[in-house]
Amino acid sequence: VMGSKSSKIAFEICSVTSDYKVADQGPMVTLHMYDKDGNLSPAFSLSNAFFQEEDGSVRDKFTIPQASWCRKGFGKVHKIEFWRDASGVEFDWFCEKVIIRDRRQGIGGKWLYSYFPVHRWIHPDRHYFSHDCESFLPADDPMPDERIAELTERRNNFQLYQRGPGLPLELQCVPADETFTFDNRWAIEKTKDEIIMSKGLDVHYSSVDHFASFDDMVNYYRTYSITEPLSVQRWSPMAQEHDIVFGAQRLRGCNPFAVRVCKAIPDNFGVAVEWLKPHLEGWTLQHILDARRLFIVDYAIMEGVECKNGRQFCSPMALFFWTERLQLVPLAIQLNQTVGPASPVIMPTDSPHAWLQAKLWFNLADSCYHLVVHRLMHHLILEGVYVAMRKNLAQSHPIYQALAPHFQHLLAVNSRLKDWFFNDSGWIGQNMQLSRKGIRQLLKKAYKGWRFDQHVNIYRELESRGVYDSSVLPGYPYREDAMLLHKVINGYSDRLSRHYYANPMEAMKRRLMEDIELQAWWVEMTNPLEKGGLGLKGLPGKNGIQHVDELVSLITNFLFMICVQGSAAWNPQFDEYGFAPNYPLALHGCLPQDPAEDLALDESLQTLPCKREFLDTLLSFRLCQRQRGSRLGEYELQLNHDPAAVRMLQEFKEELAAASASIKSRNSNRDPVYLYTALDPERMLNHLVV
Repeated sequence: VMGSKSSKIAFEICSVTSDYKVADQGPMVTLHMYDKDGNLSPAFSLSNAFFQEEDGSVRDKFTIPQASWCRKGFGKVHKIEFWRDASGVEFDWFCEKVIIRDRRQGIGGKWLYSYFPVHRWIHPDRHYFSHDCESFLPADDPMPDERIAELTERRNNFQLYQRGPGLPLELQCVPADETFTFDNRWAIEKTKDEIIMSKGLDVHYSSVDHFASFDDMVNYYRTYSITEPLSVQRWSPMAQEHDIVFGAQRLRGCNPFAVRVCKAIPDNFGVAVEWLKPHLEGWTLQHILDARRLFIVDYAIMEGVECKNGRQFCSPMALFFWTERLQLVPLAIQLNQTVGPASPVIMPTDSPHAWLQAKLWFNLADSCYHLVVHRLMHHLILEGVYVAMRKNLAQSHPIYQALAPHFQHLLAVNSRLKDWFFNDSGWIGQNMQLSRKGIRQLLKKAYKGWRFDQHVNIYRELESRGVYDSSVLPGYPYREDAMLLHKVINGYSDRLSRHYYANPMEAMKRRLMEDIELQAWWVEMTNPLEKGGLGLKGLPGKNGIQHVDELVSLITNFLFMICVQGSAAWNPQFDEYGFAPNYPLALHGCLPQDPAEDLALDESLQTLPCKREFLDTLLSFRLCQRQRGSRLGEYELQLNHDPAAVRMLQEFKEELAAASASIKSRNSNRDPVYLYTALDPERMLNHLVV
């Protein structure tokens, strides 16, 4: 029976297609409908009828006419079975979902909707089944054999490997079923080349010359109509003003995770107490330490990391002071871990040139750490988590359905990101001070000490740095906004977990232990590499997930890592990296060795990237920032149509809207240099991007 346009319509069928390859039209699809009593409809052949929607999806709409089979005892559509032929789409067709509208009550009657999540590539000559609002724990699935077959196929498609000893596991190659035609949205190189040619920047893009003056660099944006990052206006050549901006970067920049309370000045930091005294607003050093107003950022992890030939690098540490004006300002910087003539302590009272150079080299270490650890390493860890989830949780699993939208595009994004870091032609590898070997060295060092319960759990992460207490660094933008969002995410995770596992509470442990997929996922994530696991440390649970609170913690912290930490590291990038004096990715020349050496500003800035590096970094970060995805809470991909889950998601959206309003209110009262929009839900993304 073919789809029809009869005026007496029984059912309207809509299939939503996220992607299809090569052909202009879709395949011929045959579909059966079942009601709850197992009554079966005739087979309907749904011919090619794809058309493009404004959101880029493709929808096929068909109508089924009134007939005797649907008038006599056929209830609400409960299950569908469908298959496709080999025509139309040359390779495969990705079906997002099927929506069936029951119109048998006529125009004035109540129309019943049934939602059938599919979310997979549909191969020829294979039958697929889906249930209305399909969301089942393994023990409840009415089609366990189909579920097992789905997972078995997935496990065979994913192969992980290790780029080097001590590094996170990565996907060896992206399976065909995980690639999409729109993955090329992350390929910014072509667009960058077009901009360079259209704006006449090709001469600069091949130039190794430096800007002649600071004014030339500032005016470059307006001359060539390039979007100006906020840092151009924030950055000041005046030392005292720049110190305030430099200190604020620790609290609202790309890397707000590094500053910690200084309990005692390290023995290898060669700053004398009497040098600090004039900067402490009349207080003694001990008073400042006791009041928790002295802070430190220490990049000992950078020691021994290899940089490019002919370049220098540093492993700096810096002291910061929280002033009575509620501003964090730098007091002293030492650019290596061993004090000596080649690595003196440099302070604001030294020459303006030496002090500016110390801050530039410190920020170079900070920027390299940010990109390698908070971007690359986090992406790689989450790649392993996602692959393990795909191998162990069926698509009808409610936890998979809750998390999958937040892993959307991850494999395509990571493939591009790894190219940029590790390949000769990658723009990050070309413009970063570190060599590719140095990137791997830093990645290995950071991953060795990474723990889920220390680096993702916000309470322990803040406590480990001594900044959990709101009286320490009052108004710390990242902490305030991140804790608000953590509360919202935790509430959503709690409601979701308890609905599926603790309803009633007496059944909680049994339902958790019966969930063989959830337990297998936990085992694969926590098992060491030699046992086929990811080797992740510090996940909730000792011998699996045995209490709903452990599951809540697991879901909350994965969402926090993706959405909150990911946005905090990604959203400020263009405004920080887009102006090289503010946050350089590379520097030329030598580390400052004479605190008294003084040079004019324009001469001092010759250590900054050359025009080619400056332009490549600026345009690349700008284009990355333009690759937007779905906003937090606004899902491109919604797998769970269970009415209870839909209600919980709506509540989540409402709480995010309230959080956004609260953050906007905070920003209206913040010092302009501490304005922080990175964690406004209106700017946050559901998933990671390049």
